[in-house]
Amino acid sequence: MAEVFAYGDGTVVKLDRPEWSGVSAFEAEVIGKVAAAGLPVARAHGVVTIDDRCGVVLDWIQGEQLFLHLMEGGLPAVAPLSERFADLQMLINATTIEGLPDLVPRLTAELAASGLAPELIVELTGLLGELNDDRHQVCHYDFHPLNVLVGPTEWVVIDWLAVANGPPMADLARTLVLWGQTTDPVLVEFMHQARQRGLGLRGADNELCDAWVRVVAGARTLEGLGGAEQEWLRRVAEGAVRLFA
Repeated sequence: MAEVFAYGDGTVVKLDRPEWSGVSAFEAEVIGKVAAAGLPVARAHGVVTIDDRCGVVLDWIQGEQLFLHLMEGGLPAVAPLSERFADLQMLINATTIEGLPDLVPRLTAELAASGLAPELIVELTGLLGELNDDRHQVCHYDFHPLNVLVGPTEWVVIDWLAVANGPPMADLARTLVLWGQTTDPVLVEFMHQARQRGLGLRGADNELCDAWVRVVAGARTLEGLGGAEQEWLRRVAEGAVRLFA
C-alpha cells in the first residue's frame, strides 16, 4: 500500500501508492493516538504530498525487522523472541484508545461479503456473536514479525492501518492466520510458542483460539487473495486446519 523513503534528518516518509492515496492521513491520526497512549510506535510528524501522492512523515527507527533477528538466531532464539513478541502484542491489546474503528462490526460485514458458502457464513457469524466479549481493546490486526522493528532501546510496532478496537483474542487469531501457511521450522516453532504464551496471557484455551481463528480466516477471504491461499483460508474457516497448536 505504500513505499518508504528517507526524508530529512531522522525521519522517513511513507508514501501511499497511487491506488491507495489518502490512507496515510488516517494512519497519521491513528499513530498520534497510539503514541499518546504510550505504545511503542514510530511517531508521526504530519502529512505531506509528493508527486501527487499523500504520505506520512515518521521517525526513522534504527533497527531491523524482528523476522530477520529470528532467522539469524534460528531455533535457539525462538523462546526469548516469541515471549517478548507475545508480551508486546498483549501490551497493545491491554490498551484502551477511544475513536478507533470497531472490529466486530467489520468482521461481520466481511463475513457477509466473503463469498463463502451461505451456511458457513451463517455458522461463522453466529460463532462471532458467541465469541464477542464486548471488549474494546486496541487490536493492531496486522501484528507479525515483519511489522515489529528491533531498535537499539526498544521494539517498535509499525503499519497501523488495520487497527481497530475489539476483543484481544481476535488480534492473536489474526496473527496466526497471517502466518498460518509457513513451513519454515523456526517460524513454525516461533508461532507455536507465541500462540501458547498469548493464550496464557489472555487466560484463554486452545478451543477458544481455534474458534477465533475460524472467524478471522473466514473474514480474510474477502481480501481476495485467490488461488491456493483462498482455498486454504476456506478450509481454516471450516475448522479443517488448526494453526500452530
